This record gives sequence, C-alpha cells and structure tokens, in this order.
Amino acid sequence: MKLRALLIALFLALPMAAGPVLALASSDARSLTWADLLPEGESQRLARLQQMQAIEMGFEHFGTEQFPQIMSFNVVEELDGQRVRIGGYILPFDFFSGGRVTRFLLVPYVGACIHVPPPPPNQLVYVETSEPIEVAGLWDPVFAEGVMRIQRQDTDLASVAYTLELESITPYRP
Repeated sequence: MKLRALLIALFLALPMAAGPVLALASSDARSLTWADLLPEGESQRLARLQQMQAIEMGFEHFGTEQFPQIMSFNVVEELDGQRVRIGGYILPFDFFSGGRVTRFLLVPYVGACIHVPPPPPNQLVYVETSEPIEVAGLWDPVFAEGVMRIQRQDTDLASVAYTLELESITPYRP
C-alpha cells in the first residue's frame, strides 16, 4: 500500500505531456462500455457479492482494513481477439521521464485500485506497450484501442481478466 502511494505521488510530480500519445483511433474498432465486459447477469451477481462482503466486513471500508477484491473472472468470450475501443482512466505501474508509461491498468473510474476495494477483474483491463507512451495525467479520461484478449494478469494492484494489445490511445471526447 505504501509503495502504491509513493508511485502515485511520483507520477503526479512529473511534468505532464500534452495531446494524443499514439496514433488516432481508427473507425473499425468495436466501441465498448464497461458493462459490455460483463456476461449477462454478471452485474447483478457482482452487486450481491459486494453487498454480502459489506455485511460480513461492516459497511465502514475507509478504515485501515482493506476490503478484498471480489474475484470474478466471468468474461464475454466473444471479445477475445476483437479490435475494440473503450474509455477509461490510466493507472500506471511504472514511470519514465516526462510522465511516460509502459504498463498500466485501464480502469472504469478515477481512483479505481487506489481506493479500496479494486473493481472485479472483469472490470479492469491490463495494458503493456513495447514503447513508453506519454499520458496527460491520472485524472484525464482516455480512449484505448487495440486487440482485446481474455488473459488473466495478477498484479500488485489487482487481478485482471482482460488484456489489451494497445494500438492507440487518445484523449476522451464524448
């Protein structure tokens, strides 16, 4: 937990880049929402699990004891191998000069995995690039585009059910 806070503080202190970080998105990618990553009925199942967890552990989850991540690896199999485009926020694992990163989680909302608990694995996307990309900041939404893979990743921040082979990342524009 201390390492995560230190990494985030270091990232926020770096000078931020401006503009798109890779090529512009193409039009043949399937646009996804975070709900599209959940199989039918999964949203209701996750809500029941979160409610059971809150009852079991108490409703005060901002204390010193961390709620565990709800571990659901139920995925939408048809997404495997598809070119997709999904909006989210970058939560980096590593940092290079100028705010560049090579590994990050794409998360559905600001603060995911920093606050407790992390979203379920089927609501996180692991991204790794061969060349560092510049990011404008942790609070700026982006569109990530590439080939979606159903591939489990277990990281220091959270377990993840999806991996994206990144082709482009652009600032979020509704």
